[in-house]
Amino acid sequence: MKAKKWLTIITFVISLISLVSAFAIGKDGNCIFYDISMAFLGSAFLGFIMSLTEYFVEKRKAMEEFWLQATSVLKRLRKINYLEVDAPYDLIIDAFTEERSNEWHKIIAALSEDKEVHHEAKDKLLSWYEESAVLTFDENTDVDRELDTIYEYEIKKYKEVFIRCMDSYRLASSVGLGAFDNAYGNLDFLVGNKRIRQKAYDAIYNKLVDIVLQFRTEAYHFNLLKEGKGNLPACASKVVALNQKYFSSREEKTSGYTNTLVFQSVFDDIDASLEKFRCKIYGTEYTEPQREPVSGKMLYFNEDGK
Repeated sequence: MKAKKWLTIITFVISLISLVSAFAIGKDGNCIFYDISMAFLGSAFLGFIMSLTEYFVEKRKAMEEFWLQATSVLKRLRKINYLEVDAPYDLIIDAFTEERSNEWHKIIAALSEDKEVHHEAKDKLLSWYEESAVLTFDENTDVDRELDTIYEYEIKKYKEVFIRCMDSYRLASSVGLGAFDNAYGNLDFLVGNKRIRQKAYDAIYNKLVDIVLQFRTEAYHFNLLKEGKGNLPACASKVVALNQKYFSSREEKTSGYTNTLVFQSVFDDIDASLEKFRCKIYGTEYTEPQREPVSGKMLYFNEDGK
């Protein structure tokens, strides 16, 4: 596209110089330079018309290629998993931290004065279950043993959920940016670089590149954990931060039911910018894309709000 742009500019400049020269010399000058100027004018103007036509064709192709590459990158990034757990994030991460600390104490027990197994975080999480979940025990139930069983089961489940989320970010971080970079670099217009190219940079290109780079940074730590060298609580905290940044929730209440819908709000904004860019390509009217939830849950409340 850049070649077509500069060919158009060069042929236009030559046409303009030839036209000015012809007028300056004048037809009545009976000079060979007038004939040369008119010959240059005819050839350059014809070249200008042809290069301008080719420029508009290449402009459309370049914009379409950028849209296709950006859409492909966005599609890959949207595959990250929403972190969906039934307990507060901080209680879960504290439990991970406590478990890791207890494991280290067992390993270095001979060198450590603190040989006590800590269970404060475990107790807080179990207290939250008792307050928030429906736990029913009869008089013959060994409550402490049952709570330990529930705790072990839930902690194992939380680890699996966090690991799946980490794997989804690792996968998303592997998206290639070479073709996307080239597609953006090929956007170079005769007019409208600030109006079209800069907006494409701010609303689409820069945002997608920053997201991929962030995913790659965090994926480094997730890879270490997968290799057995990482820190689960630290990685879990990173997943929570990513989850809060790239997902948002909205509640809708109807007929006693509360629907909590989860959206990939950052990606939805980029998708809207891509649709605006597509409308510029084909000269169509912009209609905001419908935002689809990626997750949701429904709760029923009776007249007492319970």
